[in-house]
Amino acid sequence: KALKEDFIVNGNPVVAYENRGKGKGVSVTLADGNTVDADVLVGADGIWSAVRNQMYNEGGVKSTSKDKKQRQGCKYSGYTVFAGETIIKTADYYETGYKVYIGPQRYFVTSDVGGGRIQWYAFFALPPGTKKAPSGWGGSTRDVQSDPGENLVEYIKSLHEGWSDEIMTVLDATSPDSVEQRDLYDRSPEFLRSWADGNVVLMGDAVHAMMPNLGQGGCQAIEDAYVLTEALANTKKTDRIPDSLQEFYRSRILRASAVQFLSRLASDLIINAFDTPWSPHDNLGTSWKSYLTFFWKPILQYVIFPLQFAFLYSYYPSGRMDEIAKELKDRWLITHKESAEAAFARADEGFVFESGPSFFQKSELPDTVLAARK
Repeated sequence: KALKEDFIVNGNPVVAYENRGKGKGVSVTLADGNTVDADVLVGADGIWSAVRNQMYNEGGVKSTSKDKKQRQGCKYSGYTVFAGETIIKTADYYETGYKVYIGPQRYFVTSDVGGGRIQWYAFFALPPGTKKAPSGWGGSTRDVQSDPGENLVEYIKSLHEGWSDEIMTVLDATSPDSVEQRDLYDRSPEFLRSWADGNVVLMGDAVHAMMPNLGQGGCQAIEDAYVLTEALANTKKTDRIPDSLQEFYRSRILRASAVQFLSRLASDLIINAFDTPWSPHDNLGTSWKSYLTFFWKPILQYVIFPLQFAFLYSYYPSGRMDEIAKELKDRWLITHKESAEAAFARADEGFVFESGPSFFQKSELPDTVLAARK
């Protein structure tokens, strides 16, 4: 079936909806005041969801408690995170795609995101509202930096004094003007409230936002989309849509909640249980947490992590795809090196990398709800 050219409309988010009852669809109010009628509304509008705000009566999009520890039904994780991106050929660029450096009350992550780019995140256990950097990226509009004269790269380096030189190398290659910051919030599982209300349903971060420690926020949204698509494809009559949406909720709640729990647990352990590990070669780790961290390392590496990833990657709704995955990997290894080497060559010629809007900046705008027109 051919789709109309204006099937997807961006930049005009959903602000409210009205259920019309079984078989009668939903009326959707958009930001420009217009209304759209549809059979179903899927609220995929991120952690500060306008659709969820109405469904759960949360008191307003981004409504925040005085201590800033609760925001529109979401709990402050205990972390604020700085982020940046640069083009740099590290010594192990092609061998290591993801690194995590863990220390007391903080951790640092680097990730190869293709095209020669390294994206990094610096997590600090600080109170909410500890604002240093703007929220924005490269060519996007940035809000005010708390101290316009402060070099944010040097500030982040000062908080990692004594850490690996690998961190300093990545930070030194990053433009201070590109650094951004955001307080991290997540949600508790919705065991007592359905993700669906009549002909309206929530999915992804709009209903199960989670900490990024396991890299599962986007993955769980993709799983939601697959299961929801399957549920709606098997719905032959519009008056069955509310029941299908409830079936979708029941089929997804346990797995999504388990991943939420594991993501939060990984975050909480770093804050509350880890410290600089004990080493016979220095005196940096001497607390009881240091000894605990030392003994935890092999258990994490050989027991916890394998079990955790076995669970995360055990979901095969359409059957195993080992051969397809191998084919994609082999193809990616070639294209990845080609694009990376081209980027490194441009960097050597003086090209300065400027990133586009990141997920931080995009998530501040509720523009990700797509209005489906009949």
